[in-house]
Amino acid sequence: MDFGEFIKNYFINPVNDRSGYNIINTVIYALIALFFAFIFFKILKKEKVKIDKKFVLCVISFVILGSTVRVVTDATGDVAAGLPNHFLANSSYLLGLYGVVGSLHLYDYGFLTTTPGIYVIIGSLTFLSILLFNRMKKMELLPKLVAVLILLHLVLLLPLMKNWSYLLLVIALAAVGTLVGRLILQKMKLEPAITQQIVILSHSLDGAASYVAIDLFSGKYFEQHVLSNALGVFFGSMFAFYVIKVLFSTLAVYLVESSNDAREDKNYVLLLLIIFGLAPGVRDLLRLLAGV
Repeated sequence: MDFGEFIKNYFINPVNDRSGYNIINTVIYALIALFFAFIFFKILKKEKVKIDKKFVLCVISFVILGSTVRVVTDATGDVAAGLPNHFLANSSYLLGLYGVVGSLHLYDYGFLTTTPGIYVIIGSLTFLSILLFNRMKKMELLPKLVAVLILLHLVLLLPLMKNWSYLLLVIALAAVGTLVGRLILQKMKLEPAITQQIVILSHSLDGAASYVAIDLFSGKYFEQHVLSNALGVFFGSMFAFYVIKVLFSTLAVYLVESSNDAREDKNYVLLLLIIFGLAPGVRDLLRLLAGV
């Protein structure tokens, strides 16, 4: 197998075929993500960006934006693959807003609107925006601007939202997982602050959304990630994935907080943990709610 065929089989075809991840692209994407996370951290320190709770919440807003944009992409479908474009099918919504958005093809399924392209775009936007607003001494404005973008995309998804009972079930499971993680940490003599609890919440949400969508919904969804799919197959239910995510995130928080690293270093590691749980969790939750 030559290099071109290798790239096609393990990176291009999974996007075109919507077959999800494989062990090769999973490892490569993870290594690339960790590499750039390290580089970004060094630049942030050089730029004297304070990595505190406000910074974490700012980045979280971008994560939610990325996941919401990703679901809007799911809603456009892929006409070439025989999948419906929900925007064009609901073109009367908001005086033809769906028709306009659909006809512009800004969110058509492709390399820039799916993994890894969407993460590159949102990650770059996050990083450059933080540097810019930090130099302008206006960091407090950034999450407010991102919140507006999130709301605009949620408006697009609003008329598709119908599976509210499944949404409530996912939220309830995520809340239970967060509470269990908090109690475990307290038993281990660690009183978790808001950032630590968001880590557990993010992974609880990811596990709960996967469990409800795959095991309890209509059979429309399947697990695209290699490890979580293997866990679901081995245990015969994605509920095991949910439980493992709760325990993993709780243990991760304890290990981070037990280290001798500086507070900002710990916050950055906690932020990375949040991203890896929250990004797929929010996307799965919104997909399930909208049925796309």
